[in-house]
Amino acid sequence: MKEWLRETRGPVFELFRHFLLSFFASELVTATGQTASTLFGVFACLLPCGMMFVQPLKLKYEYLSSLPVPGPYREAVRADELWLIVLVMSAMGVLTAIKWQSLFPGLRDYRALASLPLRPAQVFAGKFLALVAVATVAVFTLSSLTACTFAPVSTSRWAMNPSLGPRILAHTAASSAAGYFFFFAVVTLQGLLLNVMRPRLFERVTGYLQGFLVAAMLILLVMSFSIQPEFTRAAIRPELARWLPPVWFLGLYQAISGDLDPGMQALAHTARAALAISAGLAVFTYLIGYGRHRALVVEGVALPAKTRPWAAALLDWFVPDPRQQAILVFMMRTMAGSGQHRMILMGYGGFGLAILLSGMIGMREMVAPARLVPACFVYAHVILLVFLLLGVRHLFSIPTELGANWMFRIAEREGRRHWMRAVDRLILFSGAVFMLAIPFPAEVKFLAWRALAESALFAVFGLLCYEWAFSSWEKLPFTCSYLPGKTPAWIVALKLLGILTLLPIVSGIMLACLYNPVAYLAAMAILLAAWARACAIRKETWGEVRLRYEELPEPAIHGLNLLQ
Repeated sequence: MKEWLRETRGPVFELFRHFLLSFFASELVTATGQTASTLFGVFACLLPCGMMFVQPLKLKYEYLSSLPVPGPYREAVRADELWLIVLVMSAMGVLTAIKWQSLFPGLRDYRALASLPLRPAQVFAGKFLALVAVATVAVFTLSSLTACTFAPVSTSRWAMNPSLGPRILAHTAASSAAGYFFFFAVVTLQGLLLNVMRPRLFERVTGYLQGFLVAAMLILLVMSFSIQPEFTRAAIRPELARWLPPVWFLGLYQAISGDLDPGMQALAHTARAALAISAGLAVFTYLIGYGRHRALVVEGVALPAKTRPWAAALLDWFVPDPRQQAILVFMMRTMAGSGQHRMILMGYGGFGLAILLSGMIGMREMVAPARLVPACFVYAHVILLVFLLLGVRHLFSIPTELGANWMFRIAEREGRRHWMRAVDRLILFSGAVFMLAIPFPAEVKFLAWRALAESALFAVFGLLCYEWAFSSWEKLPFTCSYLPGKTPAWIVALKLLGILTLLPIVSGIMLACLYNPVAYLAAMAILLAAWARACAIRKETWGEVRLRYEELPEPAIHGLNLLQ
């Protein structure tokens, strides 16, 4: 096989091999291949998490199998099948949305292949085959893992097909079809927008659409764990099922398993037709859009510079220092013009919103009815604050134009303190607007005078969280090279698990303080003292520690950093 691969096999095959090997390459990553290894590390951490559901599912189905009637068992199986289908579809949606820019050849591909005697159709054929190959690996991996885990534990005498092999085959086929449907749907969406919109509008819309898709798919992925038989019974009704693609593939699952229900057979027919239509549209829009996409990427989109005198006057009034103005304008224009940076921030926000919604579902059983509304506001503030802070810190680590960071290096000594103050101003002002000012009228309506107390307590807590998140920050946003995977994925997973465990406890403490004046004053005093101390320690290093512009792997032996 190796000998066969070493030989040249034609333009399309060689282009397919080139795009396949460079699929996880990114201009934002320092080391070649680092992105792929990071993704494999994340997958290795998520795999044991999936095994946590095996034992509870096994116990549940053992109990349902012992019942004298098949109804409860089959309703539970149908709900879990829908859950796993939604899980596979949303996971494929997240992966496809994250690699949105890789669905078509990029500028680097055109520059590398421009001197070769290749036709554009060959380039796009090789890229599309590479996309399908990567999607096939992802779909088969997700489907086979869920099938080999779920089918054995859900085996029962009440199953429509008690044989293990056909059950695994039915699950794999239905989940793979659902994953392919989502993949081809996203490709079709991008192809349609490319062929319908003007280049300038396409750049703007797709930049925001990518972030929205990532956030929506993360919300769907997390919320899929809340699917229960009651929801499934409502979802398979004809008036709702026709609008819910996961339910179509649930019908396909049931039909393959041997369910002769006419409703399930109709849903299975809809699933097959939807898969065929999405695949055909993806190929069609992909092929007819390659010429337009090549002109868009190679020639670029000329966006005229817009001058806003009122914005400049407002900036002069709020931030009179020119060094801070320069950094503020640099950061805001970077975030406004980079779709990848917006996608990262919206992804963190979407994940935080998903955690918030899933937490609110079970909050009725843990909080007294009189405190339910304040608990929702407190929990929402804490969850969104922490995830957005983590997102902003990660966002600032992703570079934009590394070749231009020399201008910051030569002026660092004179402007370091001003730059860091500008970063503080942007984050704290944005946080005050979006986390405090915008939801405050709703809080006043539902919480009355407690809205002011909750906002003040949350503001101090937010300042302390900001100091915690940026205590070791030694970069200027968007100027340092990026090296993912410096921290092992299992350590990151443990930290995230610790945060998710700690946040409900923090929310509970803050909620209790709102109803106890003594505890409230004590909490405010402790938080203010901790924030003042942390802020003073962080600002002491601004004039002494040099900013970092190159990410390097962690050294085997740590020095004393005497030259910083």
